[in-house]
Amino acid sequence: MSVRAVQSQSDKERLLRNLPLGTHRVQVVDGQGKTKFKRPEEIGRADQILLNTKGEPIVMRGKPGRKAKVDLKPVNDAVGEVVEAREGYIETSDLYVAAKANPEGDDVLDHIIQEMAEEIAALEFERTEAARHGNDTSGLSVKRAKVLKAMGDLVLKRREKLLAGVIDLDAPAMKVLMEFILETFRGSLEDAGMRPEHTETIFAKLGKRLENGWNEEAKARMKEKV
Repeated sequence: MSVRAVQSQSDKERLLRNLPLGTHRVQVVDGQGKTKFKRPEEIGRADQILLNTKGEPIVMRGKPGRKAKVDLKPVNDAVGEVVEAREGYIETSDLYVAAKANPEGDDVLDHIIQEMAEEIAALEFERTEAARHGNDTSGLSVKRAKVLKAMGDLVLKRREKLLAGVIDLDAPAMKVLMEFILETFRGSLEDAGMRPEHTETIFAKLGKRLENGWNEEAKARMKEKV
């Protein structure tokens, strides 16, 4: 691409008169030396029209940007009813509603697992029927095995993610946090006017509770929640 020479106004007018049919933009170098596409009527005296190796203007046909979506109408009323029913079904689908509301939410994974389970059950039914009629079931078995594997992988990944969120009660940071919580609790008792001997009694009993399998019980309860 190049400008053959500094174009006179008459040269530009001649080039513009002979633009290909359907041209919407012409590539130019403007007065600041920037290359851009302009509508033919926007090209000014300071603009130089860029030419290709054949000496023809470099043009853009059709409107710039993404093409507009074509709204195709159903070929007849019967097809139109099917299309309308399909759109209504999709928009009320539990998975679609959940994904539209919050694509990263737990509800989406819940519905995906439910849909996969339904598909697995349907394939199992089809395989049973095929076997009952003496037909080959290998293809259905392969499909079902793939869905089962995909569902298993999804459940395991979700489980790993949830377990990763369980607090490690044996971590040094957790011990520091527990000490801080107990210090805060002690300070609250003092602020409330609790007598020192009563505070020590409370902490003595609390210490015994924390020693008697408290960690194991806490871990078990956290795992139940995930």
